[in-house]
Amino acid sequence: NMLTNKVVMSEEEKNKELFELINKDAQSWLAQAKQHKMSADVILSKLEDALKNIPTSQEGTQEKMLAFVHSYMLLIGIAFENLIKGILIGRDPTLVKDQKNRSGILERGGHGITKKASKIISTSSNESNLLQRIEEYLFWAGRYPLPIKFGTYNNSEEKKLRIYCNNDPKLIDALFDKLTHILEQEWTVREHQYPQ
Repeated sequence: NMLTNKVVMSEEEKNKELFELINKDAQSWLAQAKQHKMSADVILSKLEDALKNIPTSQEGTQEKMLAFVHSYMLLIGIAFENLIKGILIGRDPTLVKDQKNRSGILERGGHGITKKASKIISTSSNESNLLQRIEEYLFWAGRYPLPIKFGTYNNSEEKKLRIYCNNDPKLIDALFDKLTHILEQEWTVREHQYPQ
């Protein structure tokens, strides 16, 4: 029985070590971001088909388009959240030391991508608006019928943050590529400075 405890402890220690390594590895965050983007792009093709082929009067069309928009924007939001966290953690691994809650890295419960993205790159007004809309889907609109607070809902309605535009995917791809490039470039520089 004593032997079993030692094996369990060493397994737990291995898991903790792996947890810490993955947590601080910008490439792990990037891989996760790319997976979410890949899934979002599958939904995007369905959304684009629905926008092209189905007359909006057809029964169920509205529900289908809402479902695709919500899912697409939510997954894109998760992708950007991972990408931005990956960049920030790559720059400062102490953000995740001692299993600290990662949601503190970004505002709005870990979903505040707009402010942090604009600290990483200068964003155009179109990109900033896009990120605000994506953030809204990430924070609540892609997951729930309403946010917890009326003020959040009212702000969302007044600023028209629950809107999908036909040119969003092009902007999303360009912004995603720009941030991916930054993460990879900074990772490469760090690897050359501090080889394993």
